Amino acid sequence: MGKEGQDAHRVSVTFSRAQHVELERIARKQGMKVAWVVRRAAERLIEQENGGPLLPLDFGQAHA
Repeated sequence: MGKEGQDAHRVSVTFSRAQHVELERIARKQGMKVAWVVRRAAERLIEQENGGPLLPLDFGQAHA
């Protein structure tokens, strides 16, 4: 996102009760908010559809 969310677009999504419970559980486990988990899931879907990560960074991986 750009500075102060200038490049951001807000989207409203409706989840089933079960989906929301799971998202809350995942968010709690990660120490994050549900919104962050949903944004990360969207990023992963976009990466998968486009054949790779948006930012090809390999943190924690040894380079030969």
